[in-house]
Amino acid sequence: MTKKFWIGLIIILFIALMGVSYQKFLKNPHCAYDGSPVTPIYEIDIVLKEKSTKKFCSIYCASRWFKNNVTLIDHVVVTDEIRGNKIDSYMAYFVESELITNETNDNRIHVFQQRQDAITHAEKFHGTMTDDPFSLDE
Repeated sequence: MTKKFWIGLIIILFIALMGVSYQKFLKNPHCAYDGSPVTPIYEIDIVLKEKSTKKFCSIYCASRWFKNNVTLIDHVVVTDEIRGNKIDSYMAYFVESELITNETNDNRIHVFQQRQDAITHAEKFHGTMTDDPFSLDE
């Protein structure tokens, strides 16, 4: 086998390894609670008082982390499931329904920017409106 063959093979393997690494580790952020990939439509960002941000894959993961770190938190930004808009959690409407967003942790809480969207979802998927799980007033 020639030297050019081995150099070519090494380059091809290196490119393949970089592609897999990009897909697995860099393409999507991972949940700060359980390490799962974060789907943009269900993304929750918790902004800390020191201005860094923690990303989460679901309300379930974010609320678990929130309860244990409430003193570090400045505010929480959630994503509207209909439009994909990012909004502060105190402005959002939350619905707990039969529709599961994350099979891993059985998350059933959904986020909406508009009240009518939340009511429609609750009626369609046998859900109920629920309070903001990220309320700092408690």
